[in-house]
Amino acid sequence: MMKVDLLEIEKIFDELIKEKMLPEEASNWARARLFAYDNGDLEYQPARDKNKIFRSIKYLVGVDLKDVDGSYLHSVFNFIEFAKENSLIWNK
Repeated sequence: MMKVDLLEIEKIFDELIKEKMLPEEASNWARARLFAYDNGDLEYQPARDKNKIFRSIKYLVGVDLKDVDGSYLHSVFNFIEFAKENSLIWNK
């Protein structure tokens, strides 16, 4: 069973926003959790935040997507907006 907790999600968004984590790293992390989900092997901590956690995982899977010119489709601004809209960050 693979566990994923909300604090881990918040840390990933914090690192993306501060540009301490590459989008590819975040996407790879999320893909592993999505694979575990597909196999019925993902546990949410806390369970009451399952929807928020899973929505964040689905978002993170695509943060490494690039435009035809090689630039990322998602920016730091997008990470901040998603995190705020989903109550993942407080005053960053």
